[in-house]
Amino acid sequence: MLIIVSCEPNQDHVATAEINATNVMATITPQDLEGEWRLSAMNTDTVVDLNNDGVFNKNILLETDCFQDMGVIFFENGDMLTTNSKLDFKAGETNQDFKCLSGRTDSGSWDVENVNNEERLVITMTIDGTTRTHSRILERTTDTFSFDISKMESNQYYGNPDGTDAEDVTVLSLEYARVK
Repeated sequence: MLIIVSCEPNQDHVATAEINATNVMATITPQDLEGEWRLSAMNTDTVVDLNNDGVFNKNILLETDCFQDMGVIFFENGDMLTTNSKLDFKAGETNQDFKCLSGRTDSGSWDVENVNNEERLVITMTIDGTTRTHSRILERTTDTFSFDISKMESNQYYGNPDGTDAEDVTVLSLEYARVK
């Protein structure tokens, strides 16, 4: 007598759990983002070695402590307050060094919208007399949210990186973690 037994466990419960977990995170509301968040990752689409230690990383936070104080507070009334930093790649006597320009605080307003089934963070801020509104597709877990910015927009954080490892970066992904 020949008996055929399958060693694969039933995966129906796993698929159901994954679908349920996905559904829980599917809709982002303003209440999900209210509170204080700190920058936890600044990932590039290419590796860089900003600190010249011979180790290349996609996460810029592993290359410099310039951005360690970056964060945002989303208030219940739709106001927001951000702390920002920027790298100046043309510093030093020979314009070959970089330095951190940190501690800039900006305020504005924020909201969460669903556009074409994509959850978006919409922020409006006035910086140096110019008011801008940006809409970003959000990715979110319980304790993090992230969004991508283009090379042109990354100049707000990077300055002009021409002639450095960072000149080939075309996209930055910013991830923020909830402050407990």
